[in-house]
Amino acid sequence: MELEIKENNDNPLLQRKEIKLVINHENDSTPKRNQVIRDLSEQLKAKKELIIIDHLKNKYGKTETQGYAKVYSNIEALKAIETKPSMARHANLASEPKQTKKPAEEKPKEEAK
Repeated sequence: MELEIKENNDNPLLQRKEIKLVINHENDSTPKRNQVIRDLSEQLKAKKELIIIDHLKNKYGKTETQGYAKVYSNIEALKAIETKPSMARHANLASEPKQTKKPAEEKPKEEAK
């Protein structure tokens, strides 16, 4: 996975950086949000909890994903601007995804004779 920053705009009014990025993933699947956040935090030297991924989109059949991220300068600015669903989407990214149990297969009912 190769992450490239196409645009990096500073928005002092909202106390954040707005970043347009392109991810090339030749031999991998589409990257998960937590992978992108980890790579962005390493590249920009920012805290992971201050990064919000707005969207990651790829075109059918291509190994390139385009995305938009916002890096806030502090947690207060993030909480004041971001919506609750957006913050909830990023709340549990540090932990591993939960394994869901498959429901037990139901036995077919015997037919009445």
